[in-house]
Amino acid sequence: MVGPISAEERSAFNRRVVYGTTLLVGLSGGLITLQIETTAVQTLGAVVLGLLVGYPLAQYVVPTGPAPADRQRERLDRENPFTDGGDGTSDAEGSRRGGTDPERESGRGDGAGESRRSRSRSDDYGRR
Repeated sequence: MVGPISAEERSAFNRRVVYGTTLLVGLSGGLITLQIETTAVQTLGAVVLGLLVGYPLAQYVVPTGPAPADRQRERLDRENPFTDGGDGTSDAEGSRRGGTDPERESGRGDGAGESRRSRSRSDDYGRR
């Protein structure tokens, strides 16, 4: 089975894409000068100029940093109050209370006592 891509593999691939894009932009500058009658020095200058323009362009276009799935997983872990194993109370306090939600027991039928756990994660998308 295929596992997730490691951070090293991702950065190596992104580096190759940046270099390839830079080379493509630089060589295309040289190929454009071949359409008109230029000297070898002018063609070489166009290639060098294309490389100098292509590298920052490629750095801007190619994503860097962690994968989007990793960033989302980290964000959800930071926002989840239950990742530490509880809602801020110790197990003794939770068992003393009986582990029930007082708003839910109040019988309010307007949904105001609905706990966070009953919401789906799709409710949170688009709010940030």
